[in-house]
Amino acid sequence: MAPLVLVALSFACRDQSDHDDAPLPASDSLATTQEVRASLAGEVAPGAQTYTYRQLYAGMTRVALLARVRQSSPTGALHCEPVASRPLDEHCEADVTLAPDSAPAHLDAVLTKEARAGATETAREITVTRPLPLAVDGVRLARALADAFERQTSLLDRRDASFGHHEALIRMGTLNGARQNFVEVEVKPKLGREELTVRLSRAPAPAARPTDSAPRAH
Repeated sequence: MAPLVLVALSFACRDQSDHDDAPLPASDSLATTQEVRASLAGEVAPGAQTYTYRQLYAGMTRVALLARVRQSSPTGALHCEPVASRPLDEHCEADVTLAPDSAPAHLDAVLTKEARAGATETAREITVTRPLPLAVDGVRLARALADAFERQTSLLDRRDASFGHHEALIRMGTLNGARQNFVEVEVKPKLGREELTVRLSRAPAPAARPTDSAPRAH
């Protein structure tokens, strides 16, 4: 019995590999290509350290964030609440459409105002959750986004990825430089279709070193 089980597992693994590498139907391939292009089109984050998805990136100002999205709610505003554990942060969310093709998505953002004079409110974390069109292959989309994110930064330090049937999880990070930036891409099945989640985040600014103005004892 044991050899038969091993043979069955071998065929199952091979079938999964064949599915991942098999060519898509022309319509599905076109839909996936269009989704990749829309995901990466338009303005990217300044510098060579931050990841950009649909013109959104961690560190953008609140004004820039609101200019990139169109709220689906009648009020046309993000719903925001303070974060109890972080006095300078607030959590905001809304159902939105995203450029360049008015793609529907749910937006979560953590906005923060750093404790320094003249600081503007910026997005420390942005999470976009999007139900993918049925013809889009989410796993291939995740692979393409990861490759593009790697090209967006010159300071890539980490890229971890795992893939399954209709599932993918990729974590990337830039750990050196003025800011640490991270992106997580996840694809999972939900309600008969694939759902894409892209989480963009950055570490807080390094704390300013206190200056010692008092005279030193000799």
